Amino acid sequence: GWDPLARLIDRAHERGIQVHAYLNVYPVWTGCDIPPGDTVPRHLYYNLLEQHGETEGKPHGLQWNTEGEVVCTVYQRVTPASIYGDTHILAVVKDLIQRFDIDGVHLDHIRYDGENSSCDPVSEERYGEECFASEAYADWQRQQINGTVSKLYEEVKILKPELWLTAAVWPVYRDNWGWGVNSGFDSYYQDSRAWMADGVIDVISPMIYTGNPDCNKPYFWTRERWQILVEEFQTNNYGRFVIPGIGVNYCTDNDFAEIEARINMARSIGTAGHAIFSYKSLLDKGYFDNLAAGPYFLPAKVPDIPWH
Repeated sequence: GWDPLARLIDRAHERGIQVHAYLNVYPVWTGCDIPPGDTVPRHLYYNLLEQHGETEGKPHGLQWNTEGEVVCTVYQRVTPASIYGDTHILAVVKDLIQRFDIDGVHLDHIRYDGENSSCDPVSEERYGEECFASEAYADWQRQQINGTVSKLYEEVKILKPELWLTAAVWPVYRDNWGWGVNSGFDSYYQDSRAWMADGVIDVISPMIYTGNPDCNKPYFWTRERWQILVEEFQTNNYGRFVIPGIGVNYCTDNDFAEIEARINMARSIGTAGHAIFSYKSLLDKGYFDNLAAGPYFLPAKVPDIPWH
């Protein structure tokens, strides 16, 4: 008899808090199992199956690897080449905007599964050649994701011009330092810089929030590397907002001091804000009082978006 999202929005707006709807864009189902077939409404998996067909039980509308198998290490994901998949995502976003007074839409997993995907029949048919037949295929994959973001931005602004469209993006855009890590551009075909340059995103949030809970292992995401990445994103923001992620679990004598140091670094770099991941970790460690007495002593104003 009550709508939890509507109640959340009402309670948040009474307190001056924005509510952004969070969407995992391309994931269809967790793991390699097949989702239940008797749900109402029918699961997207079966709609994709009906739309694109299958080969030997492998749905064409999901991302395949170079061995011709459906990628399912963490998620089964819709191929970004699927127009039907794009239409579904757009329908979900439009429904949220039209039925709820949300302030923003936040996109996560707006990327391919990895370097060896996607070799699904839908992609190969639309591309006109076998997957990875040339280096141009990687650019074509980036264009598929860019197209999804552009469509979402256009629909969002038509329905609610003041709404924020934001995205969580891979913490390393390109590995320009020889660190030997995956990058959004080269490993996941996620060109977040192009979204800002093309003006089809309001905010990106680089996911630089990996903590260091094990004191016995070397820590990769040091404060120095965090600063390097944030500075690069901020320098190449094309006038859009960067809100970098900050972790909670750091292997130091004082975890909160590490959080506060990164908050201050983000402020000195000039980002529009920062995002601490996750709320549950902050709650478990009892850090809300530390925030209120320290870096959050003065209330923060939600920044105006000048291009709205």
